[in-house]
Amino acid sequence: MWLDKRERQEIPMKDEIRLIFDILTYNQGLVQFADGKANGLLLINSIFIASVAPFIEVFRRGSLGVGLVLILGFFFLSVTSILLSLGVIMTRKVSEIEDRNKSLLFYGHIIESNSPEGYIHEFSNAEAGKFRESLLINVFVVARIAARKYGMYNHAQTFTLLSCLSWIMTIAYVLLAK
Repeated sequence: MWLDKRERQEIPMKDEIRLIFDILTYNQGLVQFADGKANGLLLINSIFIASVAPFIEVFRRGSLGVGLVLILGFFFLSVTSILLSLGVIMTRKVSEIEDRNKSLLFYGHIIESNSPEGYIHEFSNAEAGKFRESLLINVFVVARIAARKYGMYNHAQTFTLLSCLSWIMTIAYVLLAK
């Protein structure tokens, strides 16, 4: 990596590795932030469902008209949002790392050392360039994970908004139908 390409000044390897760790930490923070936001959507939809539960008997006794359509639509939107939010939070196989050559950073590869001493030996004998390459691969993978999570989160957020609107309409219908 160049500090100044025209002057042909390179960034020292240790500074480059520190910068890559900062980028990795930033992207990992985005992944954790997406998980936290998805947890919030789970909570919101759970509250919506719990608050409508007492009114289910009203809909069961009522006709098969608007009320039933509202409650079924509400449940469909809420459950869809919950499933999308769970999709954000759930861990998935990270084939970009798991299928590659052994990395000093990926937990699945670290525990293959079978002992702390084995990992210390591997780490001590690693070349800085290879370590830098492993770190950059992890940065890319974490950024891809963050992009997937935020894509799914956006859909969950849209369904939560729709479930909120249908929740309001459902509650209003119950209160006005009495």
